[in-house]
Amino acid sequence: MLTTADALAIHQGPLFAASAGELARVCREAWQQHLVSGCNSNASCRLPAPHAGLLCVTASGSAKGRLTPAHCCLVEADSGCHLAGAKPSSELGLHLALYAALPHCAAVLHTHPRHLLALSLTLCEEADFLRLPLFEADVWRAKLAFVPALPPGGQELAQACATAALSLPGTDAGAVWLAGHGLCCFGPDVDTALCMSEELEHLAAVQLLAAGAKSH
Repeated sequence: MLTTADALAIHQGPLFAASAGELARVCREAWQQHLVSGCNSNASCRLPAPHAGLLCVTASGSAKGRLTPAHCCLVEADSGCHLAGAKPSSELGLHLALYAALPHCAAVLHTHPRHLLALSLTLCEEADFLRLPLFEADVWRAKLAFVPALPPGGQELAQACATAALSLPGTDAGAVWLAGHGLCCFGPDVDTALCMSEELEHLAAVQLLAAGAKSH
């Protein structure tokens, strides 16, 4: 365990500032693409070596489109101990479970994409989710796992998400759809997690458009 002085020094140092800057950039891009809105959603990433056991996590109640380093906190990955900065997101347990299950995971992005949410409300069967006669749909859907509706912020949801992520064929990068809640993407960096969110949201928009065209 780091001393309080060491944790504060890291929190105020260049490695944390760089990680917080990356989270701010990705959250702003996600907000611009309507993947997040207001204070919903959360994100995290591992600090670079020699502090890879520490996480930079968005703070509770922070507006993701206007995130600054002051809206990020320092957390120990193994213990979940909040070391410095503002109060972590209420979904911290979700992030910790993914990092514990996926040793190579270095970033987690939990979003509330509007087209994916709308699509989930229109479909009766999970099997129809992003089921499209498109080559890219097959590629990206293979990277998506599903978790049933569970209360947000709880350990049951966190563990279910980690188990679902491990079920994917290759765990370097992937996504988990949290029924009634949103999308959780993970990967070796924040850009990969954002790209996964963008691809799946694009396919959801295509499926909604296609369904609308058929209904007319």
